[in-house]
Amino acid sequence: MKEKTKISYVSNELVIFLVLLAAVVFVLLLIQHTYLRMAILVIVFVVAVLYFMISTMNKQRWFYTAAQILTTCSERIDKYVNAVTIPTAITKQGGVIGWHNPAFFMLAGMHCEGKNIFRVFPQLNKPEKDKKVKIHGKTYYKETIGCEWGGKEYTIHRLIDFEKTYEASALSKSLTTTICHIQVDNYGDLLRGTEQSCHAEIGAEIEHVIFKNVRNVHGAYQKYDRDKFIVIFERRFLSSLMQSKFDILNEMRKIGTGNDAFHPTISVGTGVGASPEEANSNATAALELALARGGDQAVIKEEAGYKFYGGTQQGMEKRTRVKSRMFAHALKNMMEQCDKVMIMGHTVPDLDCMGAAMGLLACARKVEKKAYIVLDKPNAAIQGLVDEIARDPDYKDLLVTPQDAASMMDQKTMLIVVDTQIADFALAPSLFGKADTLVVIDHHLRGTDHIENPTLYLHEPYASSTAEMVTEILQYFADKMHIKPLELESLLAGITIDTKGFSFKTGVRTFEAASYLRKLGADTTTIRHLFQDDLETFNARAKVVQGADILPSGIAISWCPDDAKNPQLLAAQAADSLIGIRGISASFVLCEQNGVILVSGRSIGGINVQRILEKLGGGGHATIAGAQIKGMSKEQIVTELKEAIEEYKKES
Repeated sequence: MKEKTKISYVSNELVIFLVLLAAVVFVLLLIQHTYLRMAILVIVFVVAVLYFMISTMNKQRWFYTAAQILTTCSERIDKYVNAVTIPTAITKQGGVIGWHNPAFFMLAGMHCEGKNIFRVFPQLNKPEKDKKVKIHGKTYYKETIGCEWGGKEYTIHRLIDFEKTYEASALSKSLTTTICHIQVDNYGDLLRGTEQSCHAEIGAEIEHVIFKNVRNVHGAYQKYDRDKFIVIFERRFLSSLMQSKFDILNEMRKIGTGNDAFHPTISVGTGVGASPEEANSNATAALELALARGGDQAVIKEEAGYKFYGGTQQGMEKRTRVKSRMFAHALKNMMEQCDKVMIMGHTVPDLDCMGAAMGLLACARKVEKKAYIVLDKPNAAIQGLVDEIARDPDYKDLLVTPQDAASMMDQKTMLIVVDTQIADFALAPSLFGKADTLVVIDHHLRGTDHIENPTLYLHEPYASSTAEMVTEILQYFADKMHIKPLELESLLAGITIDTKGFSFKTGVRTFEAASYLRKLGADTTTIRHLFQDDLETFNARAKVVQGADILPSGIAISWCPDDAKNPQLLAAQAADSLIGIRGISASFVLCEQNGVILVSGRSIGGINVQRILEKLGGGGHATIAGAQIKGMSKEQIVTELKEAIEEYKKES
């Protein structure tokens, strides 16, 4: 039980005055001589006046000194909202108190000027590392601040009660305006797929879910477009949304539409900043990232970076091709203005990457521009296609090394990056600065680290492959396009390899693109030859599958042998094989190549491997993802991968 402080109003000056008065009265009673009495009274009066003048001047000097010291240390002192209520004292060397505030007087129960602070509160005379002290049954946090003023050293002593004291930064942070942008994914497609009589009801249900969640955070919202909302609330309520893992995403998917094939989903971008302007800017960037990652998720942008919630479902496919048509026209206009075209994919390119590059050759040929594909060393995944290119005289000098490409490029060269949007994953990032026109075409979910400010940027996270996107570009690029057989087959091979034979991430537009290529003469038999494995690769893949470690959650983790031939291709194929086994919902296969650990992740849809590998610096899609890690041992990476899996399970 807290002891009640007994307050004493007796000061040193009062004690001295009373003692002096008593002495004078006693002396006067003993002296009979009148003039002597008067002389003594005058002397006593003068001494008393001088004493009180000196005492007052000393107090004023201390008040001035204290004001200067507190002003000098204001940055460290004013970090608390109610600093004046914190017991505070300023001492000289040795601990003699020269000034204290009323809160210190109330805690000490007496005036303490001139007293040693360690005698007033012996608890303070503890090692500096021992910050907690108990006074009158209550625990305080001891804070000491050293300061120099007028050539002398002083110390500010404060006793902080955190039950009643609030840091200004923390309070300000909790009350900072947080802005949230909400957009309904593919609102037009949602309405087209449902009965018109249900449209008003669906819109009302969507707004009701948003209203209910906004009310829970004591915020306000405004609908400023048919499918867009802005929400404003205090930052202190953001933690409740994070703890619920943005349950509004799940509530939105439960809204009935009368058509089981269509359910509304939303993308949420939340921004935190020091000002409303900064918060709104961060919210806009977060929403763009959420949409670029496929929608149906929430993204928070704050001081520490980005945080992601949701994204466990496949995004709703966009059925409109307006974006592809506009991009195709813009690409044609810009390609006509350049001298040559360089096409570059990611490190260790696959058939999707090379297929997209081959498709863009037809675009360059249509506008009579010479095009080249940047390729360092072919790997097993594309060796068959590279051999076909080498045998065809029409593609003489088509493949160039990054070094040759750098010497050939100038400011009139267009550089097209396909199948990646991350600069570090590109085959030759040094080429970015050599081209005046930079074009990026990619279908992977957008990460926080992407190529900045491309001249043209086509990003379709709903597309099955980059080859599918390039196929759509060909359909709108120009009339009477002449596409060579190998280019058609390369595009169809790219679509086939990324969809695992049209079984993963395959939408209506995927089949339409494949149908277009087949109609123009793409030979599926030739494509099958590009996928054939040798017996050595088949046996190596079987060993990787056999050695997999199956976690209780149904996630498999395995390693490729150090002496494996084409380890990256083997890892991808083994990961595909593992998810074909009953009871395995996701797989991660690791391999080492040129000192870099490569991770291939696959999922049958219930687990978002992109979210898991993103924690290791990778990316991709919910069902197909990868990562490249340097400077870590195999054991460390496996440990971090398992931690990322556990963290993902907690977030989901």
